Amino acid sequence: MPSKNSINRPKLVTNLKNRAQKTGLKRSRRDQRGEFQPARSSEDSRSGEIKSVALDLYFQNEKTGGSITNKTLSKKRSQKIERNLKYAQQRKLLTDLQAKSENGMDVDSSSSELVKKVKETKTNKLSMIKKAMWNVLDDTQSQTLPLSSSGQGTTLGGAWFP
Repeated sequence: MPSKNSINRPKLVTNLKNRAQKTGLKRSRRDQRGEFQPARSSEDSRSGEIKSVALDLYFQNEKTGGSITNKTLSKKRSQKIERNLKYAQQRKLLTDLQAKSENGMDVDSSSSELVKKVKETKTNKLSMIKKAMWNVLDDTQSQTLPLSSSGQGTTLGGAWFP
């Protein structure tokens, strides 16, 4: 039998035949595994979705209360899935809240009250600092250092023109 790279070998025919055999074997193995069980046109089909054995095992155990399989889900992986589901729920709530605020709908009173409290504390701190600074200025004016508000120059040198 000539080698694969030989001149006299009919390459195209044999290569196409081997390729067709291999793809047929792959298709029959998938069919035996049940990957074609729901047709692609049916609503139960998962074609096009991401295939994740870990997620399938997690949600199957959650629904049925546990079943005997030859695949197991580690505790660490199940904790990661639970954490990611919690984060997804938080993202969903955040996007719902943003959509409500953009549409002009009333947001929960507790969250709006919280925003008001934060703004009030910021303004209270700012107003307290302003009062303290004005008190310091008033105290220095009442003592021996008079502050000139005429703008005729600095206290240490000649006239200053900005």
